[in-house]
Amino acid sequence: MLSRVANNLYWMGRYIERADHLARYSKANYFSSLDAPIVKAYDRSFVLESMLFMAGIFDMEEVNERDVLFRIGMDTQNSNSIISNITLARENARGARNAISTDLWEAINTYYHLVNNYPQEIYLTTGLYDFNQMILDQTSIVSSKIYGTLLHDGEWAMILIGMHIERAIQIIRIINSKLNDIYKIEQAGHPITEMSFEWTNLLRCLESFDMNRKFYRTIPAREQVLEFLMLNQNCPRSISYSLKGIRRYEEKISQNESSESNAISFKIRKLYEQYRYLSFDEYKDDIYGLLNSTQAKIIEIASELEKKYLSF
Repeated sequence: MLSRVANNLYWMGRYIERADHLARYSKANYFSSLDAPIVKAYDRSFVLESMLFMAGIFDMEEVNERDVLFRIGMDTQNSNSIISNITLARENARGARNAISTDLWEAINTYYHLVNNYPQEIYLTTGLYDFNQMILDQTSIVSSKIYGTLLHDGEWAMILIGMHIERAIQIIRIINSKLNDIYKIEQAGHPITEMSFEWTNLLRCLESFDMNRKFYRTIPAREQVLEFLMLNQNCPRSISYSLKGIRRYEEKISQNESSESNAISFKIRKLYEQYRYLSFDEYKDDIYGLLNSTQAKIIEIASELEKKYLSF
């Protein structure tokens, strides 16, 4: 596999996953707030600030709904907006056109045109739900084409390692954003006993509410939600599951290398095993520290992977 092609496949996967999580968080956070039992969580500026925090936008002097929705969803000048991520995913797919199936290319191309042709005024007024749901639906279609139409070889693994690296980073961003929201609510004078709505909202942002309820059979609370989204090996939106995916697909790429010479593989396995055997009691007093440390290690792994496989 050429490094140029590997680079295109890797970043195609990352941009698709990034757009998906931006849409998922915006949709769940915005609309769940309409039924919020806590006054602070119902406040519109509070919700918009949460969306900006997750999207990594900190340069807006005045927070108003139209501007926030535009920056996150349809601002082509913002390289991290949903529309920019889908455009970049398509450009990378174009660069690796001979390495992917026609079905996958057509799915990504359709995705791109649906997003770029979506009426901006409708999105900013009445179409937020439909727009974000379209992103989630199209991402599901593209993912099914990746799994169902490509050879499960090194090129396929390169797409998926990109997707799992980005998923782990976005999960951490979403958890950090919700922890920040909960801190603000507590500072506003609301007791911890009223926070089950926010923990439920966090689960919904990662499409994990139903499975969390099936697993624990209790009202969502801090310990169980964080344990589920960070350590559960079978939850596809957990950090641990994402690390398992990074490990699996990196091994697919480097299968002809000796483990002694593969420093990237060692770092991935080390981080994965840390999460595999971690218990909530070990980090419950320093959630931010663990999340930020994990994110830094994943970014370091991604950087080394790019140098090794994607430089051309």
